[in-house]
Amino acid sequence: MNRRKILISGGGIAGLTLAIQLKQNGFEPLVIEREPGPRTEGYMMDFFGTGWDVAERMGLTGRLRAVRYPIDALEFVDGAGKAWLHVPISRVGRALGGKYVYLRRQDLEAILAERAAEMGVAIRYGMSIAAIVDHGDGVQVQFEDRGEDQFALVIGADGVHSRVRHLVFGPEREFARFLGLYVAAFHSTAGRDALGRVVKIHEDTDRMLMAYPLDGERIDATYMLRHAEADIAKAQRLTFMRQNFRGAGWIAEDLLRAHNDKQPIFFDTATQIVMPHWHRGRIVLVGDACGCLTLLAGQGSHMAMAGAYVLAQELARNDDHKAAFAAYQSFLKPHVEKRQRDAARFAGIFVPSRRSHPWLRRLALRAFFSEFLLTKGFAFFGTKSVLHGRT
Repeated sequence: MNRRKILISGGGIAGLTLAIQLKQNGFEPLVIEREPGPRTEGYMMDFFGTGWDVAERMGLTGRLRAVRYPIDALEFVDGAGKAWLHVPISRVGRALGGKYVYLRRQDLEAILAERAAEMGVAIRYGMSIAAIVDHGDGVQVQFEDRGEDQFALVIGADGVHSRVRHLVFGPEREFARFLGLYVAAFHSTAGRDALGRVVKIHEDTDRMLMAYPLDGERIDATYMLRHAEADIAKAQRLTFMRQNFRGAGWIAEDLLRAHNDKQPIFFDTATQIVMPHWHRGRIVLVGDACGCLTLLAGQGSHMAMAGAYVLAQELARNDDHKAAFAAYQSFLKPHVEKRQRDAARFAGIFVPSRRSHPWLRRLALRAFFSEFLLTKGFAFFGTKSVLHGRT
């Protein structure tokens, strides 16, 4: 039994970060990903704070800065597309000390996958786990293709709908906390002329559109909808969003109508994963699989990278995996729980509701994005790295 051989289920941000760090520390990680290749769907995100700290420790900030989108400003617009709040991106950058970029989740995954390949990390796409048996001195894993192998440890980095968590800890419903919102995102060639070099946000009662220019031809459209939890078939996702954005202002309804049903779309609930324990025997979870924050926290990718970094550190420091798992959970879980509580509270006001007062909301947003308060406002979203002071 090779004690350095580790299986990582999930080729996303957490899984790739972990694989890179383990490889660097002399382990032999194998990453499997159920998707047939790197993801193409996702949404734009602000990258700073803890995520930036981990990327800096990994020597990746140059690659992050090389990802450039034609974005000069952020605007909130009314139903006619007229801006009622304009924020230069340079102001945001100053508030974050220059350690900040806009990028898509798939951009970050591509950067991590490139580094993993350079280091010789094995990544196998189109592969998933059928069964896991922890024998105490090793873990037997059967794959969906009916092949099997043995590993010293198995790590579930397979997201909010984790297969590893389901097999080892129980069904998702036991750990899921639905925050009352749905998220959909896709790329579109429609609406490009309406943006210019500006990220534009349009709010309506119980719904919101955030539109980002990607290049001269495409935009990234990210929708948020307040709605009761429902069982929505994959084939009905676009129809569901179209129905719930009927009559929406600006270009919100137009983009959904123009989107081809056969084109990729990211669609999911805003659901947190809350667990009392992140490890059992020789199996441990990392990232969204054990502590999903949802995009409301603005730090999902940050904490996924931090969790992977800390777990790899502890495995390198401890010969006993039990001690490593316990130290990882003890350090990171309080940070995750705090951000989950903050996000759950924030869910009620992130998208306007029927109880919202538009004039008060606009006043609050103008104050938040002001030159004077923006630095303090971003502190809510974790400008200080959770790894600060940790070597």
